[in-house]
Amino acid sequence: MLPDQVFPSDSVFTDFCDRDSNWGPLLFLRPSQGTRIGVARTVAGAVLLGLPFGLLATIVLTLCARILARPAPALIEFPLLLTLGYWLVAQLTLARAWNRRAARLARWS
Repeated sequence: MLPDQVFPSDSVFTDFCDRDSNWGPLLFLRPSQGTRIGVARTVAGAVLLGLPFGLLATIVLTLCARILARPAPALIEFPLLLTLGYWLVAQLTLARAWNRRAARLARWS
């Protein structure tokens, strides 16, 4: 299998990534279409999404634990879990499709 081979799902992911509205406040992380998405860029996006949402989940679960008289979760568990999850999903889906397209565009230009 060639690294720049076109997969049917590539167009779904690249179409999703091409819309500014889907990037929200992380639009500054989106490269041009001919530029590869590297590990550093996916890590930055994962950290910027995973930490705040993970902290919010920890706060909600801590409040629920307090109401139910259960032990509270550790502060860092959910932020780390979400950050790792976001990074893994981005690497396996969005970044691969984007990078295959970037390789095709570089070859054609």
